[in-house]
Amino acid sequence: MKSVSEKYEIKKEQILEAASELLAYYGYEKTTLDDIANKVGVKKNSIYYYFDSKEELINEIITRIFESKVKLFEEKSAAAKNSLEKLKIFISVFVSHKYSEEKTYNITPSAYLEISKVVEKSFEQYVVEAENLIREVLNEGKRKGELRNHNAKEVARIILEFTKALELMTYSNSETKFIDSNLQSELEGKVLQFIELIYHGIKKSN
Repeated sequence: MKSVSEKYEIKKEQILEAASELLAYYGYEKTTLDDIANKVGVKKNSIYYYFDSKEELINEIITRIFESKVKLFEEKSAAAKNSLEKLKIFISVFVSHKYSEEKTYNITPSAYLEISKVVEKSFEQYVVEAENLIREVLNEGKRKGELRNHNAKEVARIILEFTKALELMTYSNSETKFIDSNLQSELEGKVLQFIELIYHGIKKSN
């Protein structure tokens, strides 16, 4: 027989799962607690037992997404041969529309863009952390003699801003209902081309 704490965690995860699916489809503003409650099969007031507000619920989802991406990047980049490989891994992980590596939700382009804006506006610490991850890769490249001296902070900021601009352009112009593998590959390919240009611009000559 499950304990009270076990039942609590199971129901909480069910709520988070339902909210994640709705968030991926409808976006931040249109996802309501009523919709989440209906999907889980509970009354709206029951959700307040687990989360104080819709904002707290969505915040936990976004936090989990970001933390899972950071963990995945660190795992994959550990075996990278050089800083260029690490930059490419960063892009492949962070532009992915996956909510986790275990499960992929059907996310609409409009929902993705809206969530990205919410993250940029309300989760500044995550934007800063993402920039710091790129900066660490660039600084490591300088220490190893792969890259010439440059302003790593500025280059990291440019990479993030350009990536966001490409996401906006690619997904805003998309006519697909969901972000499929072709659209994902199109975006990733564009960003990786830019990374190659940036990298070779700061690469140390032999």
